[in-house]
Order: sequence, then C-alpha cells, then structure tokens
Amino acid sequence: MLQPDFVFRGHQAAVNSVRFFGDDRFLVSGDQDGVLIVWNMLLKRQLAQVKDAHSAAILSVCGVGDSTVITQGRDNKLKVWELDATEFSGSLDLVQSIDVDSINFCKFGYCVSDKTVWITALSDAGSGSAFLYGLENKKKIGFSIGRRTRMKTSADGREDSPMCLKMEAIADRRFKLLVAYESTVLQCFEISVDTSLDTCTAKCTGSVTTDHDEPIMSLDYDTQQHLVYTCAADNKVCCYSVGEKDIIVCAAAPSLLPNAGGSDIRRFYLGAKSLVVVAGWDYCIHLFDGDLLKSICSIPFHRAGLTSVDMSSLGLASESQISNEAVRQRWNSRPRWLVAASRDSRISLWDVAGIIPS
Repeated sequence: MLQPDFVFRGHQAAVNSVRFFGDDRFLVSGDQDGVLIVWNMLLKRQLAQVKDAHSAAILSVCGVGDSTVITQGRDNKLKVWELDATEFSGSLDLVQSIDVDSINFCKFGYCVSDKTVWITALSDAGSGSAFLYGLENKKKIGFSIGRRTRMKTSADGREDSPMCLKMEAIADRRFKLLVAYESTVLQCFEISVDTSLDTCTAKCTGSVTTDHDEPIMSLDYDTQQHLVYTCAADNKVCCYSVGEKDIIVCAAAPSLLPNAGGSDIRRFYLGAKSLVVVAGWDYCIHLFDGDLLKSICSIPFHRAGLTSVDMSSLGLASESQISNEAVRQRWNSRPRWLVAASRDSRISLWDVAGIIPS
C-alpha cells in the first residue's frame, strides 16, 4: 500500500478542511472542535494555533496571499485572521467576524479582484439569500440565489438550499458565481456590484440539472477550459462545460467512485495534464483524468472518511522569505504536493508524481 510523504498529527478531532497558501509555505486546517492550525511547510510543523477559533466545528478554511486566513464555522460566523509569521514562529489575530448561515453546511466562496478579496456566503440558507463582502470596504451586499425545485427540502417546501459555491472575478466589480443545490441543479450567476459598493444584482445566466442522484457536496471550476467538476453524496463524478452566454452542458460521461460519497473535489494541472482529485467517504483519495474523467487510481490510507483535499501551486514568489540559501534551493525543488484531511484527525501529504502510475 502506498504511504504518504508525511502525516500531520496536531489535531485531536476530525479535520474538516485543509488548504495551501502563501506559495505553499503554509497549510491551514480546521477541525470539528473549532481548532484552527497554520502549518509551516518548510519544517512541516505547527506555526500557529487557535484552540477556540470557533465555538462549533470549523466547516471551511482558506488562505489568501501570505497573511490572510479565512474560516467558517457551524457557529454561523465567518472570521478573517491576520497571520504574523517568521520562518520559525507565528501567531493568528482575529481582525473581522461576519454573520453567515452555516445550517446546511454550505461553505463560503472567494476570489481576488483588483487586489481586493471578495467573499460570498449564505445569509439565509432556507431562502437562498447570499451576500458579497469585500475585505477592504467591509460592506455586506445582499443578493438572492434561491430557486424553487422539484425536490422538497422540508415539510413546508422551503426553497432548495445551495450546497456549495465557487466564485470567479470576470471584470471590475463583476463576478461569475457557480452554485450547486441540494436538488442536484447547477446554476451560474453573474453578479454586478454598483460603483457605490452598496448594492448588487444577481442574474441567473445558466442552469442544468446534473446527472447526480443525491445532493452535490462540492464543485470546482477550471477557468482555463471553463469546466465545472462536481462530486456528491452519490458515487458520481461529473463534468460540465460553461460555454458562451454561460450555457451549461455535459462535457463528459459521469465517472463512478467505487463507493458512494465525495466530500471535496479539486481540479489541478500536472504539467499539461489535467487531473481531478476527490476526497472519498470510503477513506480513499480518488484521482481522475481531468479531460476524459477516467479513473486513474484510488489510494487507501486513512482510517475514516476524507473531508478535504488540496494541491500545492509550486509558486516561487515567496522564496525571498527564506533566509538560508541551501533551504531556499531545496524549497524551490520541492515536489507537487497533494494533501488530504480526514475524520481520523490526521492530514496526509503526498508527492503527486509518486502516486500516479507511469
């Protein structure tokens, strides 16, 4: 059985989310007990920890640039943290806290436009009310992504809840927002923010009922090929093309996981090769060819379901932060990493080239 290059063991509870940031120098993770950890990838050791970052489970984490960390918890809070880090030590300071609706586990989306970090999340999952929030202007701008559906989500037939969000900047104050729903519908919205940054409009520009049989759990968007990849509570991995005027069509026949359930899906490139990785409920990492959506391999290692996966970027912009020349050279020759978080409280780190069959 394949073994990871390294295993991070600092969490005592199920790890729900993990992401690289800072040109791979940092890894951020959040767990079921509300513990937030930033890891130093040079040393593969904890750099900073907040034990009570949220009063309930952390659903999602990400890092932006070298110093911004964003977290969302089941306590209905979205928090922005400032990382103060040197090569060997660091600390996290809370700088903003925003009310969100995390009742249906829908995770926030974000993008960077004109050096401004924009966040989108739900303010009311039942009605499909969402908002944009710019970290610089600190304004919460509301809009709706709710829809009526063929599938009831409660006894009173409330609106179908969004399950996951993916946002991309397409111009100044204009965004493409992809939303996957409990009913298995995938929709594309164009969000336009007015010049005063007080209001915005949300126009549904494309919609498709996917091939999934169960609620969609995660989506990722290939901005180069304009492809959307989805995984769900069923055993299907699907791919859809977003064409001109945001018309959404099936791009490939669904691929099947060995067992039902995918928590997280990520698309990345290894050289010219497009790859898709899925965090399986069956404890396995599942790799697919991103163009053909054919299974490459499934990797068992963890002792509980996987919750999150991510890939390193091999970015070199932060190499000036490394003072030792030998360490800098070793860092610049690092492999492409794949990371997986699990409910067994561990995070595994893999060399992508070492797990893909030649």
